[in-house]
Amino acid sequence: MLHFTIGIVLILLTNIASNAQSPHMGYAVTDSQRLGFKWNFLRTIDLRSGEFGNAIIRLLNGSDTLPVNNLPNGIAAIAHDRKNKRVYFTPMLIDRLSYVDLRTLSIHTVSNNFTGLMPKNPNQSNVITRMVIGDDDNGYALTNDGKALYRFSVGNNPAITSLGPLQDAVGNLVSVHESCSSYGGDIIADNDGHLYLLTIRNHLFRIKLQTRVANYLGTVSGLPVNFTSNGVAVNQQGNKLILVSSVDATGVYSVSIQSLEAERLTAGNTWHTADLGGSNLLKSKKDDQHKFPEMIVSSENEQQTNIQLFPNPVTSNLFQVQFLNIQSASFTIKVFDTRGEVIVSRQVNAGKNNIVSITLPAITAKGIYMVQINDKSGQVYFRKKIVVQ
Repeated sequence: MLHFTIGIVLILLTNIASNAQSPHMGYAVTDSQRLGFKWNFLRTIDLRSGEFGNAIIRLLNGSDTLPVNNLPNGIAAIAHDRKNKRVYFTPMLIDRLSYVDLRTLSIHTVSNNFTGLMPKNPNQSNVITRMVIGDDDNGYALTNDGKALYRFSVGNNPAITSLGPLQDAVGNLVSVHESCSSYGGDIIADNDGHLYLLTIRNHLFRIKLQTRVANYLGTVSGLPVNFTSNGVAVNQQGNKLILVSSVDATGVYSVSIQSLEAERLTAGNTWHTADLGGSNLLKSKKDDQHKFPEMIVSSENEQQTNIQLFPNPVTSNLFQVQFLNIQSASFTIKVFDTRGEVIVSRQVNAGKNNIVSITLPAITAKGIYMVQINDKSGQVYFRKKIVVQ
């Protein structure tokens, strides 16, 4: 009987370790009950079908599960490290970074002073609720208020670095720091040095790691009214987001990264879920001097001859936009870099033969940029590349 039991355990551990290598397998934090709210159990989820597996380990035990300052404790941030067969996690109200070794189902502590952000604020602003492994094989963790981003190395030589706060991009319609709209949710990574934050209220931001600037991309549509995005992962193809909610069990949802439209992936046996950990990266075009990301249409509107840009090439970080023979109207002028990041956004009232001067940031690097002009309804009116020398 003992040998039989050991054999079953070894088979279970082998299956879990094997699943850790599969791109269609993710991990979810749930209660022991399907519709419960005690975020303490790690289980698998098939990112193709949305089917949840059995719980494989309890993440917190004993005093760690007790409330702190009348706030219930639990896990709301995990990250799947496929390379090392680990799932990293941090409790909401304890400043500890740990991981589960998926080969042995043993829990190991990386740091008992992960962020130094103690005590946790009653409004949960400094609580870590978003975590992912990036394309550089480092882990990233973000507080609810977006004012503290951390990088941690994985493997056997852990190092934790505070990167500082996120910054709102110029022209953001929603602030990445707003508690009502932008707390909670989860982050995923792409293969081109960005993080993507989907907040609890279904707002999507793209974060450039080099500058920590967060660009608001839009809001996911097609979700149930009460659906909150709490866990996000990327599908095996790298072109869709998989969403789960901590309060809505009507289904697991799939979201196109281009349209931000959601469709239900599955409607059966869905668990209330505090977070997802997936190892897939969102696929983004690798930019070069001739290509812009899919999110920024790169074709130029050469037929719009009543707008001219000069000088081009730009040699002094300053260029002019001339409006020729058009009626007075309101326009928005934006300049994008090759990653699709907005580096300049300016609203102008232009009329016949108006000339508007646009100053680029002093740190603007040499290269190709896209100038896009939208009319007052938001439609693209003009688009042309410029060269900065």
